[in-house]
Amino acid sequence: MYIRGEIRMRKWLKAKRLSMLLLAMTILVAAGCQSVGGLDFNQTLKNSLKTTSSESKSTIQFKLNLDEKAIKSAKDNEELADEELELLRLFSNVKLELHQLQAGQTQVSVEGKLILGEEKPVSVGFTAKADEKTLVIELEGAKQPFTFDLTGETYLEVNGFGEDEAAPTESVDHESLTKLGFDIRDIISNYAINNLPNPKDLKVTPVSEPINGVETGLMHVQFSMDSKGLWDWAGSYLDALIADRAGLHTMIKGILELLDSNKALLDSVNGNYEYYTGGVLDAPTTGEQSDQLTAEIEEQLVALRDEMKQLEKEDKEWLDAFFNEALKLDANVYVDSSLHIRKTQYELSYAPAASLEEEYALPFTGFSFKVSTEQWNVNGDVKPAPPVVTDQAIALEEVELMEGFDVVKLFDEDSFVYDLLKNKLHITYQGYYGFPESFYNPPIVMPGYITMVAVRDVAEDFGAEVTYDAKTRTITVADRGTDTKIQFQSGSDTVVVNGVKEVWPLPAIVIEGTTYVPARKLAETLGASIEWTTFYEDGDKVLIIEREL
Repeated sequence: MYIRGEIRMRKWLKAKRLSMLLLAMTILVAAGCQSVGGLDFNQTLKNSLKTTSSESKSTIQFKLNLDEKAIKSAKDNEELADEELELLRLFSNVKLELHQLQAGQTQVSVEGKLILGEEKPVSVGFTAKADEKTLVIELEGAKQPFTFDLTGETYLEVNGFGEDEAAPTESVDHESLTKLGFDIRDIISNYAINNLPNPKDLKVTPVSEPINGVETGLMHVQFSMDSKGLWDWAGSYLDALIADRAGLHTMIKGILELLDSNKALLDSVNGNYEYYTGGVLDAPTTGEQSDQLTAEIEEQLVALRDEMKQLEKEDKEWLDAFFNEALKLDANVYVDSSLHIRKTQYELSYAPAASLEEEYALPFTGFSFKVSTEQWNVNGDVKPAPPVVTDQAIALEEVELMEGFDVVKLFDEDSFVYDLLKNKLHITYQGYYGFPESFYNPPIVMPGYITMVAVRDVAEDFGAEVTYDAKTRTITVADRGTDTKIQFQSGSDTVVVNGVKEVWPLPAIVIEGTTYVPARKLAETLGASIEWTTFYEDGDKVLIIEREL
């Protein structure tokens, strides 16, 4: 019998391997197994992982360099609408500013601003506060705060799961759980960090830099890597991980032993902890599990390295096109005398080769991603503002299930977020698409060319509620979007709309248990447009009923 944790790890190991592009562009950490200029990078990274409290500010910016020539061509060929171009320009420059981030062991608070666009930038201010259980977000333009239940219980409730499926978080020892997380982190870092190779051309020099306005003596770590350097560095890291089989085995065994020794704590989180096999007859021992998992992870690491080598040998042209000279990483890291990272500046830039631009008709010539941070009061007395849930707060778990016309009502009409959601992203759009050849409730064209549609299908696509009164045999469609109530009976062409009787072209009919009504009258009553249009080039038709509130 295998343990659940082992099964989950197996599934992870058997999942689709990461692509080579993602591998080389995400493992971008400046560290290594050697000291340079008297600076111990291993310990610096480990210290950064062990930081329990700090104050900081950060700026994260993504910029897409638009190809104006390609954009003009797309507009001339009617492949790009004005509205789509407006969104493209808006999201081609995204900047996140975190002005004041305070982080403690169990609480975090931050004030910041999200800025979109470049020529005419717009911004949205926000604050966020969180503890072990709750995240509270206040957005500029929102009528009320938003909350998110970090325990997951609200998500389970909203999605219809029973109480027995929610974790009994009230009895959880959060302090012990946090310590367990830190212990697991330390075990993993000993293997993952100790094997990181140094980037080439690494420079370390003493400098004085302002941190939160205070001049501070620091060690400046600087390096740059182009596409080949990133690729080679990623390969070297995999080689080091593969070579350290003893370290991998120690990491796996340490994690399993740690989990086994904290069964009671994990029971309080999961309700029925089954990630280990202690006490189960004929269960594999911790040593046997460690051996098996070590072999499987090692196999995956070797396979990933072999894929890189195969690409280098068989797909060099593709590799050169993706990893051309225009891919570059610049990094500046500032470390204090206690080996804490106090300031960082990273910039990753990329421009696709001309062949790729042409092949994929890309509307941009490249992109850049910049991150800069300053950190002070490291492991000091930091007291973040606690999250406060008010009666007016809206759970984000519920927002996810709301209709678009309900979501926009959460924001002031003169706010940027309201305009973005309603007028640019069109989240209040609703549509029903009926295919005559569909096996499920297709629209039906009756004699006289009157189209009938399944009333429940259309109503529910528009967020309306359909109920049936067995005593009166009356079907009611209550549409909150237009505040409209439609009532009718099967076999009758008389329909009551908001208390007023109307006669529709054909009576409501039941076909194989599904009630159909005249499509055009239903659409008009719901404030929607209706049309038949050609679907693809083969001439197939689709009935579209749509509206935007």
